[in-house]
Amino acid sequence: MLPYVGNSDYCYAYSLHMSLLGGGANPATLPAPGFLECLTTMPFGNTYLREAQVFFFDGDPVDQGLTRALETLGWTCQLERGGDEQLALQRLHTAIQQGPVLLGPLDMGYLTYNPNYRFAGGSDHFLVVLAIEHEHVRVHDPKGFPYATLPLSELLQAWRAERLEHIDNAAYTLRSVFRQVETVSRQEMIARTLSLVPASLQRDPGGPAVYGGVRALRMLAQTLHAEVPERLAEHLRYWALPLAVRRKLDSQAFLAEGQKPEAARLLDQQARLLGQAQYSATQGAWPSVAMLIEQVTTLEECLIDHCASW
Repeated sequence: MLPYVGNSDYCYAYSLHMSLLGGGANPATLPAPGFLECLTTMPFGNTYLREAQVFFFDGDPVDQGLTRALETLGWTCQLERGGDEQLALQRLHTAIQQGPVLLGPLDMGYLTYNPNYRFAGGSDHFLVVLAIEHEHVRVHDPKGFPYATLPLSELLQAWRAERLEHIDNAAYTLRSVFRQVETVSRQEMIARTLSLVPASLQRDPGGPAVYGGVRALRMLAQTLHAEVPERLAEHLRYWALPLAVRRKLDSQAFLAEGQKPEAARLLDQQARLLGQAQYSATQGAWPSVAMLIEQVTTLEECLIDHCASW
């Protein structure tokens, strides 16, 4: 299999990678963002927010995933959230003195250096703050905007995260003071993550608003066979499907390196089906997408059975 190299919506993995480098990580040994993504365990599992009409090909909340990846790497950081604008600004001013600060989730609809910000309201994002300069912040935004500047007033609106209905306790979350506390080999990182994969694959909140695991995939297929809500259609076309394919490819390589060839094969098959679904979704051929999701579901069941003994 040829690995994929190119753009993708890995904002938290890219931001974590930059933050670790800012904390003194060795560039020669720091795992690539695709590997970090797997350490979060987010590529394993599914989440369907039925009322919100969005689907995520991931099994764990990103906040939990970032914490999990740091622990697996043998790193720690200072995590703060909540409060009001004044407290959040005080924290940011203090944290930035120690090095780069990972902010998120942010509401992309307020990141006004991005020409598409007007169309991105309610979408979550992560980035790295490099400095506070007068009434602006300077950031590295992994969406394609290095050294971007943003007024503090707009950062605070984004950072409040009020419109991110699918993320709990999101307001003013920051991570800072990244430091290594343990030396962990690459194989040990993989072993630690493999032990968590079965639970992530099977995670299912059980509704009525949020569903997970195989049930989430089945419900998605049912929706796609019926009348597809426009919000779900756009979410799948522009974000969820292409991100899912990238995740499947990275997790395939991760499991292959971890000596799990059968699980890697199943993930590669899922990646190919979801890549095919991208074309059908763009053409509006939703019955075809539904049938492809059903095939992905069958493979997901096989993957869960195979991983049960890990």
